[in-house]
Amino acid sequence: MIRLAIIGTGGMAGTHARSFAPMKGVVLSACCDVDEKKAREFARTWNIPRWYVDYDDMLGSEKLDAVSNVTVDIMHAPISLAAVTRGLAVLCEKPLATTLADARRMRDAAARRGVVTHVNFSYRNSRGAQAAAGLIQGGGIGRVLHVEASYLQSWLVHDAWGDWRTNPSFTWRLSRAHGSAGVLGDVGCHIYDLTALLCGDISEISCTLKTFDKGVKGNRLGPYLLDANDSFISSVTFAGGGIGTIHATRWATGHLNSLRVRVYGDEGAVEVDLDRSPEHYRYCRGAGSIRKAQWKEARGKATPSQYERFIRAIRSGKSDNCDFANGARVQAYLDASVVSDQEKRPVKVKA
Repeated sequence: MIRLAIIGTGGMAGTHARSFAPMKGVVLSACCDVDEKKAREFARTWNIPRWYVDYDDMLGSEKLDAVSNVTVDIMHAPISLAAVTRGLAVLCEKPLATTLADARRMRDAAARRGVVTHVNFSYRNSRGAQAAAGLIQGGGIGRVLHVEASYLQSWLVHDAWGDWRTNPSFTWRLSRAHGSAGVLGDVGCHIYDLTALLCGDISEISCTLKTFDKGVKGNRLGPYLLDANDSFISSVTFAGGGIGTIHATRWATGHLNSLRVRVYGDEGAVEVDLDRSPEHYRYCRGAGSIRKAQWKEARGKATPSQYERFIRAIRSGKSDNCDFANGARVQAYLDASVVSDQEKRPVKVKA
C-alpha cells in the first residue's frame, strides 16, 4: 500500500486527489494547507483521515511513502526537499522551482537519497504527443532541422475563464511581487517541456520577454503591480543541431488554451496540435506523401497519466523521464530565457 499525502489544497489539488483516490494500492493518508479551513474541507471532501496546517508537522507525524506537492511555486523547493530528506517519493507541480539553483538542489538531493521524483508536466498525458515523440526519437522523420512551437491563451482579452481585473487567481499571475514569473514561468515551462520531449534537449536560447500595457491606471490593481511578462518569443538551437521558435502569450484572441508543435526533419514532418486532438498527431512521411505535401493522422496508443506514471515509478523504484532532472533542465530553459532577455544575447543552456 502506497501511503500518500497531498500538500496544498487549492484548485489543482482536487485533480491530484481525483486521480489518486481510485487507484488500487494507493491511500490518501493526510493533507496539509496553511489555511486550516481549506485543509479541513479538503480532507472531508476526499475522505482523508488527517489534515495539517504545517507540512513539517505532517511529515514528522505521518507514516508516508510519497507526497504530492501542489503548493505555490515558491514553496516547491522547501517542501520537496523536506520530503526527499525523509526518503519520500515526490510528485511536484510545475515548474519545479523558481530558480535554477533551487531546481539543481532538488535534483541533486533526490539523486543522493535515491528517491523517486516526478514533475507534473500535464501535457505529457497526451497519447498523441507521446506517440509522436516515439516516432521522432526513433528516426521516423530523419534529422530534426526546424521546429515551430506555441502555447496560446487569451484570458487578457476576455472573461471566459474569469475577469483578471477582479479574480485574484488570475491577477496574481500578472504580478512579480506576488510570485509570478509571467507567461514564461506559468505556461512557458509546458511548451518548453513538450518541445524537448519531441525534439530533444535545447542547447541555446535567444529570448524576448514583453509586458504590454493593460489599460489600468498606474499599471496597478490594488496590491498587484502588473509587471510580469505576458508574451515571449524564443529562438532556440537543439542539441542535435536543429533550430526552432518557441513562443507563448496571453493575448492570442481566438485561442483559449492552444498548444501546437510542428517538427520538420530531412525525411518527414510531424505535427502535434492539442486543440485538434490530444489523442492524435499528424505526419508527412514517405516519398509519395512528401512530394504531394500529403498529411495523414494517427492515433497514439493509450498512455499512463502523470499520476499513474508516478505510482508506477514508486513501485518499480525508478523515476521515469519526467523526474527532477528533467524539471531542472526545463528550469534551465526558463533561466536562460530571462538572462537572454536581460542581456540581449543568445545564452547557452546549463542545466
